[in-house]
Amino acid sequence: MSHDSEMPVRATPPTGNAGMAQAIAPGDVDTLIKLVQQQRHAEAEALARNLLARQPEHGFAWKALAAALKPQGRLAEALEAQRQAAKLLPQDAGVHFNLGNTLLALLRPDEAAASYRRSLALQPDLAEAHCRLGHALAAQSQWADAAASYQRALALQPDLAVAHARLGGALVALGQHEEAEAHLRRGLAAQPHDAAAHNALGMLCRSRGQLAEAEACYRRALAIAPDYAEAHNNLGNALRELGRIDEAEASYRLALATKHAPAEAHFNLGNILRDRLQLAEAEQSYRHALALEPQYLMALNNLGLCLKRQGRLEEAAACFEEAIAAQPDFIQAHCNLAPLKSYGSDDPQLHQLESQQSQLPTLPPAGQVSYWFALGKMREDAARYDDAFAAYAEGNRLQHVRFPPDEARDEALLTQLRERFDTDFFAARPTPDTLGQTAIFIVGMPRSGTTLIEQILSSHPGVHGAGELTVLDEVVHAAAAHRPGAPYPEAVAALSDEDFRRLGDEYLRRVRPLAPQAERITDKMPANFWHVGMIQRMLPGAKIVHAMRDPMDSCFSCYARLFEGNHLDFSYDLRSVGRYYVRYAELMQHWRQALPPGAMLDLRYEDMVADLEGQARRLLDYLGLPWDPGCLDFHRNRRAVRTASVAQVRRPIYRSSVARWKHFEAHLTPLLDIVHAYR
Repeated sequence: MSHDSEMPVRATPPTGNAGMAQAIAPGDVDTLIKLVQQQRHAEAEALARNLLARQPEHGFAWKALAAALKPQGRLAEALEAQRQAAKLLPQDAGVHFNLGNTLLALLRPDEAAASYRRSLALQPDLAEAHCRLGHALAAQSQWADAAASYQRALALQPDLAVAHARLGGALVALGQHEEAEAHLRRGLAAQPHDAAAHNALGMLCRSRGQLAEAEACYRRALAIAPDYAEAHNNLGNALRELGRIDEAEASYRLALATKHAPAEAHFNLGNILRDRLQLAEAEQSYRHALALEPQYLMALNNLGLCLKRQGRLEEAAACFEEAIAAQPDFIQAHCNLAPLKSYGSDDPQLHQLESQQSQLPTLPPAGQVSYWFALGKMREDAARYDDAFAAYAEGNRLQHVRFPPDEARDEALLTQLRERFDTDFFAARPTPDTLGQTAIFIVGMPRSGTTLIEQILSSHPGVHGAGELTVLDEVVHAAAAHRPGAPYPEAVAALSDEDFRRLGDEYLRRVRPLAPQAERITDKMPANFWHVGMIQRMLPGAKIVHAMRDPMDSCFSCYARLFEGNHLDFSYDLRSVGRYYVRYAELMQHWRQALPPGAMLDLRYEDMVADLEGQARRLLDYLGLPWDPGCLDFHRNRRAVRTASVAQVRRPIYRSSVARWKHFEAHLTPLLDIVHAYR
């Protein structure tokens, strides 16, 4: 019997069976058996219904009717016929087995498992029933029980290829890869067109990092079964890890186009869309996943992240809270919630997270880092400053190991910039026209108020806040790449006035589509302070706003914040962040001396906190923009904010961040020793 077949239809002895009434002639039963065996389904159905019209409790007729209906795709009718048969023929193992098959085909695996167990209670040596029970358990992700069922099937029938293949899939899910591979390959050797086995082998290869092999397995599965939703989804995962994002998206969409699209495909598509900042579409993908699986906690978590990116902080926090309520030890949700709420000393979530330290060895390095930064923030809210610093220090220690900064590179760049962009460099060149008046650059140390400044400006009707753009850095380094042997900034010496103009045009060409109708566009990448000299030459009409803050607050705020990616690698050590600040401060002092007067506006965070309106007016005057009172209501601006300050800029101006470092002063001597001269 193949793994797709039903139990054959045989007559059931009449003893004890009211369904085998004497009104039914034995010849009718024989004819019915032949019609089913010859797959003359319409004739078999007609005869079975004729028999049932004469004797409604004829168990065998119900059994035969189901066998005639199911090949016609009439599963719901077949199911009802099989239920009647099982009621009338409770001791017929084949009836329960076939009922289980129909339930499994109708995606009701829990009921199917119950039917298979009834079949096995009557006929324990039925290998196929053990195998099908494994299918039903696997469909419910009960992998250990599924594996045990497949092993029982193989003990009875060692050459049952489908049991080998499905056992391999269950063992992949259980992480028992070596044993899994042997069963998968044995199953495929006997049945090379088993799509599920190719899919499982692909999952095994992907778990080993063998992404090209995984891709090949998934494609073999799809060549056999083009509508195999899980294989489409898994292929998308492999392609995404290979960096082929467009192809991954296409695979997820193919999975979603199938009849039984898995919730995971919606989730995975949502992740790609969120990374591309297609936030509305990503939100819908996560919501589709949750509609299919309401307890899909990662989808709920990532929906929260998506809402947070859109500035919908209350909704985001509600998602994280719901995930934590469903699974109190969901560390990732705790970490994502931490920046969005304030914690008291008696907050149960603080104690919940503290109690999860035993889980840390099971988390990937990034998860461990997130844990310590979140715990530090919670403890700081609760005024447990020494404990908070201990958590921050551990998170920074782990992150510093992962992303050690290249301070020698930065020191060399500082020296080269000061030498190349000296006072003579600007004085020797005629002042160009006003190219670049559209652009406003907000530069400075991270955590120095750059997001606050952009939020104030983006609340003005004439300004679009574009966030932290990488465009300037890309344009500058692309220009140097065309000068072999002269990397940036040495390549600057070979650039003509026309080259600078062309670079400025390229920057504007890439930025303008972000807000084609805007009078001004802000670019608040703090690290653009390295490129102030290039800004002055490429876009002489641009405005440069320099965000300043007490170095102790700015540096400690960097140290106490986990940034996305590794582009702020200097921030994970007190001494390295202090030395970075010194390089930044020295370069900004150089720009003040080398650039024409009025080329930049210095704006201190502490002054903005003390006199928001006065500083906002000063800022708009520098930019040549008319006063707009909406700038004072920056916290009502619902634009998407994608930086670490997203929660802060949703609040009115507050003073609690001024001199925040004082709470940790006992631990910050290494930092203070480095930056004290710049305070």
